[in-house]
Amino acid sequence: MQIWMWLLAAGILLIVEMLTVDLLFASLAFSALLAAGAHGLGFGVVVQGVVFGIGAAGSLMFLRPIALRHLKKKPADQATNIEALIGASAVALSVVTQNQGLVKLNGETWSARSNAGQIHDGAQLEVVAIEGATAIVKQKG
Repeated sequence: MQIWMWLLAAGILLIVEMLTVDLLFASLAFSALLAAGAHGLGFGVVVQGVVFGIGAAGSLMFLRPIALRHLKKKPADQATNIEALIGASAVALSVVTQNQGLVKLNGETWSARSNAGQIHDGAQLEVVAIEGATAIVKQKG
């Protein structure tokens, strides 16, 4: 395979990566560049294919998971939506049982359930989960 074919393949794979942003095609583009390097060093088509295959397997198994972990990492202060409510403080507006109750959460009234036992009106609570539009809470302390 000619070097320009490997470089063209790498370029096309990088363009596809820009459209998908999941690092799959970037890993394959990296492998195509490795195979182009093998061609540049004078190796034949078989060695270029082996370099591409090993490079693809290695980058997909080792580099891609590490890169994805770093890309998806969010600072704690940037939690949004439901993530931002987990651990938030709330106040019981009524008796909260494992079946029903009302709490004040972020200035809004939410339906709530206790994750264990009955909680009295006025108790300080912590949100442990959100299920639909219901806050699952526990008593602080």
